[in-house]
Amino acid sequence: MEENNINKLLSNYTKYWPLFLISLVICLGGVFLYLRYWADTEYQISSTLLVKTKDAGQGSIQAESIKSLGLIKNTTEVEDEIGILKSTGIMEKVIANRSLNINYYVEGKVRDVEIYGNDSPIEVLVDETASGLIYDLPIEIKILENNKYELITVMEDKDYRASYSFGDLVEAPFGTFTISKNENSSYVDNGKPLYFVIRNSELVIDDFLKKLNIDLANKTGNLLQIQFLSQNKKKGEDVVAGLIETYVEEMIKYENELAENTIKMIDGRLKLLSGEIEGVEKSVEQFKTRNDLTDVASNASLYVEQANDYKKLISEYQTEIKVIDAIETYLQQGNMDTPIPASLSANDPSLTGMIDQYNATLLQKGQMAQSASDANPIIVNLNRTLDELGKAIIENVRSAKNRLMIAQRNLQSNANKYQAQIAKVPSMERQLVDISRDKSTKEGLYLYLLQKREEEVLSLAAPVSSTRIVSLPKSSTYPVSPNKTALYLGGFLLGLFLPFSIIYIKDLLYNKISSSEELSNYTTAPILGEIAKSTTGETLIAPQSNRTPIAELFRLLCFNLEYLKKSEHNQTLLITSTIKGEGKTYIASNLAITMASNSEKVIVLAFDLRMPKLMNQFGLSDNPGLTNFIIDNDIQISEIIQTHPQYDNLHLIGAGTETSQVGRLILSNRISTLMEFLKGKYTRIIIDTPPIGLISDAFALNDYIDSTIYVVRQDYTKIDCIKTLETIHENGKLRNTMVVLNDSQEAKNYGYEKTR
Repeated sequence: MEENNINKLLSNYTKYWPLFLISLVICLGGVFLYLRYWADTEYQISSTLLVKTKDAGQGSIQAESIKSLGLIKNTTEVEDEIGILKSTGIMEKVIANRSLNINYYVEGKVRDVEIYGNDSPIEVLVDETASGLIYDLPIEIKILENNKYELITVMEDKDYRASYSFGDLVEAPFGTFTISKNENSSYVDNGKPLYFVIRNSELVIDDFLKKLNIDLANKTGNLLQIQFLSQNKKKGEDVVAGLIETYVEEMIKYENELAENTIKMIDGRLKLLSGEIEGVEKSVEQFKTRNDLTDVASNASLYVEQANDYKKLISEYQTEIKVIDAIETYLQQGNMDTPIPASLSANDPSLTGMIDQYNATLLQKGQMAQSASDANPIIVNLNRTLDELGKAIIENVRSAKNRLMIAQRNLQSNANKYQAQIAKVPSMERQLVDISRDKSTKEGLYLYLLQKREEEVLSLAAPVSSTRIVSLPKSSTYPVSPNKTALYLGGFLLGLFLPFSIIYIKDLLYNKISSSEELSNYTTAPILGEIAKSTTGETLIAPQSNRTPIAELFRLLCFNLEYLKKSEHNQTLLITSTIKGEGKTYIASNLAITMASNSEKVIVLAFDLRMPKLMNQFGLSDNPGLTNFIIDNDIQISEIIQTHPQYDNLHLIGAGTETSQVGRLILSNRISTLMEFLKGKYTRIIIDTPPIGLISDAFALNDYIDSTIYVVRQDYTKIDCIKTLETIHENGKLRNTMVVLNDSQEAKNYGYEKTR
């Protein structure tokens, strides 16, 4: 069922394939024209740059010297470098150095073509500081003979035309500039006008920065990927190259200024230190001469050295005493079930051995305790051993502590002796040491600054940037914008979407029956069959030998009529519809021919007394007919019956003389007489009635009929009309109501053509 629904949905759209084809051609053609004449083709220019992110400087010598001096703390991040590269200041210098705010064009049939570099025969240098400069004004230049040219433009609805020589300063109302010839130009004059436009530099900067993208080439490194979009490959490469060159120049300039300022600062400090060192040397000389001192400080140094050695030994003994105290405290606190920590070790080998034995015994006890109780002899024995070892350790600790304290007091005594010797050193000797220390400090600082100055001079003499160009600016081979694949795909989808939407909206707003499936959704009456639209325009099917699809469909209709019948005979058939034009007379005529072709004796009654058409289709007269028989009692039934000229079994009764009393005539008892006569003589009686949506004549014939064939025309009958059909079927107003879908599109391919 789901597959059938999908097929039905697809078939509902595929029948409009010409509309889809036209829409696709228009949309794809529109994309082609847009790409050909209106779209701005852009290429992507790419370059890779390696930047140094820490201690930025000209080299390792300069960077280290600045850092160690504490003058500058440079810890530049990659994001900062990206910000510098994308700054308006850098881009402004790029545009100014290369005059990128001046665009050159050659007029085209549809759109003008920009030329750049050697493609342009001229170069324009604009004085942007001059007053009266007009931006975005097309200025045509016509190259003349004798190194002259002519400027042509329209300014404020006034024509401007003037001739100049190349190299002259042009002071025009729209700006001041100089035009020179490009000697390396490959421009070929093909007669198309050449003009240039001066653009506002600020707008050009904003435009270029929007097309510039700088990002990390990878997450962990310092490689920067520079990408720029440009309509001209060479111009885009020049922009990126100029950006990198300007960035490098600015970095070198900054680093050189930094080095020069550092050298000036060092020179000032060296001059000051030189005077201070000279003053300290004179102070030492005067002090020794005044106090008659030689090398007394040598003995004082020896005393200090010995005193320091004793203090070091005292400190070591004090540390060992603290370790022994910690062991004693640990055992006295009763921690008999946990080992003595390894950090509480001592330099005494015997004490260390006893501690190791104690820990080993405690480990053995712990292992035995997992499988034996405390009353186990082995556990008891181990506890006794641990107790004895603990007591032995405590005694050993106390003995060692006493020895260490005696040795510490002896060392302290010796240290005091040397300290006393130091105290005897004259205070003037200490003054001399202070003076000498001050001298040594200043000399060391002087030498250090002198070394750094030489390093700064060397770095300034060899200006090399820390930035390295990994890959030069290179344009993509094919344009990246517009995306032709995406545009053509979008055009293709739009070409499908537009007719799809039109069909969908049409179906959504369509209020007529479009298929047998839709018909079955609105009525519970059985569908007798479908009749395809005649391709020849004939209202009657051909003789019996005709095996066209329509003839086959009427034969199928006769078969279904017998299959769906509810009465024994199903002799009398009433053919009706809701409104005019649904084809009830067409169905009645051809159904009669089909039945007559099957050797049934058939008579057709034209009970559409107001607008009779039945007899006209057969080429017969309506008179005398039904109205004549009903009104005139003298007329016999045999007088109004006509025989079909081709089918002996097919007879017809026309509507008769036109009258305005149809409503009264349809209720006449003469109709009952007529029907009883016909039922006794004919196998099939087919009654063509007027539409029941307009006239109720068909309901008056319900007592005489066996079945009703209700005609619905595809794409003609409104859905609201089916409500009338459903009401008739549910209420039984017409017996055994069955539905025929006329003019069906689905039935066109049914059957087969006649073969020769």
